Amino acid sequence: MKITAVNLYRNNKNQTQGAHITLKTPVYSNSGEDNSVTVDIPYFVPVLNKNYALSFKGDFFENNFTRKVKDKKYQGLGLMEKNEIGQAEWYDFSKVGWKYLSKEPLDWKKATPLDFYVFLQANALAEGYETTWVRRFNYTNRKKALATSHSIDSRYVKEPPSKDLKYDIYKDKSFATNLEELLDTRRHKSLDKPITDAGGNICIDAVVFDTETTGTNISDENKQLDRIIQIGAIQLKNGKIVEESAMSQLINPEIPIPKAASDVHGIYDDDVKSAPVMEQVLKPFVNNYLNKKNGIIVAYNSQFDITMLNNAIKEHNAYSADTLKPKRYFKVIDPFLLIQRIHPYVGAQKRLSNQYRYFFAKNMENAHDAFADVKGTVDMLKYTLYYLDKHRADKTKPLTIREVLLFQNGYEVPNIDIPLDAQGCNANVNFRTSYRPVSISVDNFHNGYLLTRQDIKELEPLIGEENARRLRSEVAGEKIDMKQPSGLPINAAETRRKTDGKGMENAFYVMKKNFQKVLDFAGIEAYQEKSKQEIIDLITAKAKNYIHKDSIDFWMKNPNPLDIAEGNDLPDFEISKRVMTEKL
Repeated sequence: MKITAVNLYRNNKNQTQGAHITLKTPVYSNSGEDNSVTVDIPYFVPVLNKNYALSFKGDFFENNFTRKVKDKKYQGLGLMEKNEIGQAEWYDFSKVGWKYLSKEPLDWKKATPLDFYVFLQANALAEGYETTWVRRFNYTNRKKALATSHSIDSRYVKEPPSKDLKYDIYKDKSFATNLEELLDTRRHKSLDKPITDAGGNICIDAVVFDTETTGTNISDENKQLDRIIQIGAIQLKNGKIVEESAMSQLINPEIPIPKAASDVHGIYDDDVKSAPVMEQVLKPFVNNYLNKKNGIIVAYNSQFDITMLNNAIKEHNAYSADTLKPKRYFKVIDPFLLIQRIHPYVGAQKRLSNQYRYFFAKNMENAHDAFADVKGTVDMLKYTLYYLDKHRADKTKPLTIREVLLFQNGYEVPNIDIPLDAQGCNANVNFRTSYRPVSISVDNFHNGYLLTRQDIKELEPLIGEENARRLRSEVAGEKIDMKQPSGLPINAAETRRKTDGKGMENAFYVMKKNFQKVLDFAGIEAYQEKSKQEIIDLITAKAKNYIHKDSIDFWMKNPNPLDIAEGNDLPDFEISKRVMTEKL
């Protein structure tokens, strides 16, 4: 992106007046007829060095991006209500959310940068509205997303947990051990293959796989370790998907699948009762599918999937003379780690489905199905490899798989022009520009739960006199430290208005689970034909509190590409488009 200042007139105070800023690329209209936007700045600005990045605040993005997309219902101008003089002013949050935005995926055949960044704005509004993570993930509280702290910056992943675990194939997952293996260039010669060909196309051979499981316990042997219930996989040959290699295999774990796990991936005991057990699937998968001939292994959040697989291998080896070789962590490309090193401030949540929305402006279909996750992982893999290839320091020298793995493990590779910060992430981007609190005008903005005296009165015929009395009286001996809410609190802690001993009347809660927890403390009971949970749900629905036609402070991802020069971390539009159009 290039921004140039034209028609700048100096005055005697060494300032400029009547400035016109022309964005040469990448903004243009949906029709593609005009590829620049000229913006008048009606006030004085300091004289700028020609290399200085201009930063626009206020309503610049709305005027020059949001309002230019007029043919969508859940993004662009479609999200905004008009004020009394006919100007689009209020963001209508009854239309904000991924369930709405997913109905308007980007058409990558026609997509322009303008379309992309406006989609990102709508997604950023949805992210900030639907999860408290954004309010926790901010520079006044945390410097990186929680996932980054756990997967990249913790001592556990940087160094072996203890000397006795070093080189334990099953337990040592540290970057330190991985780097020790990778930096020995006399070994693992298969890793010295280039990732792109002379035309800049992905040319690696790989096996991409994913698992669904009974749970997340992969290492605490004091409890029953969880097991694999589905494997999804596909092969890449010379960077292209081999359709006939696609694999989606259900597995009987021989233990019950907990409801919490089924609620995530949609696989239940009845679905796997006739499926083969792991012992029948494991050997052909490890020997015939995940073999050296088929190339490097790829998995999103590979420490989980590789550990799950190795646990199955370890159990097999304990009872079989025909031993299988466990997979080594340093020989796995992990887009989960790569994307955090490249784009640490794109999305507060790093799950595959959440990241996919930001990078490809569409829903990842059937998320949490192992095979669907595999197809999503392929797209994220291609994005990361194209991005690293674009950022080669020496354009005459192709990157190798080894160099990608070194970078993945936190090593500053000489031929990758991306400096790393103290946490091992891209130092060219920063938090303050990427996520920030903004003042926005909103309507229908659900900011928490609040029961007024009138609400309780209207609920009484539906929930009964006794439940209504408990809502008006103190909370069953439970003394809670109450705080005055101030807009949207930065942290996710429950907040309440002072109630002067009147229990839940006028008590404000940000989070639904906290509100319902206190209803439980209050002793809410079943009434007539309604169960206790149905009564709680009725009260919760009545207590929803909304802000109408007012301004609020709102933490969100910055979608403005003009701030890239200042460190705003945004996906590379051209690379995202390349990955998506290659699919077509």
